[in-house]
Amino acid sequence: MSREQIYSAVEAMFQRWDGLCVLGTRNFRGEVQSAGQARKWVVDLLSPHCFSGEVLETARLLVSEVVTNSILHSDSGIDPEGLVTVAVGLGRDVIHIEVIDEGSSVNVPAMRPAGEDSLSGRGLDWVHRLSSGWGSDHDPEIGRAVWFRLAF
Repeated sequence: MSREQIYSAVEAMFQRWDGLCVLGTRNFRGEVQSAGQARKWVVDLLSPHCFSGEVLETARLLVSEVVTNSILHSDSGIDPEGLVTVAVGLGRDVIHIEVIDEGSSVNVPAMRPAGEDSLSGRGLDWVHRLSSGWGSDHDPEIGRAVWFRLAF
């Protein structure tokens, strides 16, 4: 990655967090059970802010999908010491959730078509449909960040 691409990735991160109050960040092990732990942590973190049940359920579902993707498709799930970091921010009318992993040399987050009988492949489609915005950025120092926003 060139110096310009690195600066661009860092600048994109700062732009994503501009105007947001960080509610919390937490590291989770790159293990499948971490998805449930991350779901609970995010809901516990957001609940005192009196969001509707629908907003909390959407946050719970999308966190679960993105954390699971990180564990299954990034080096964080392969490395025995791998970590997935979840960060939650709150803005005036938006919740921002970011999941950062070690990235992968063979996988890039992308929506893929899933067959009607398929048991997987719908996570990022749900993120796309249920969030008010989402994306992914890669920084060789930080890793891969997949983020989404929920308007309230």
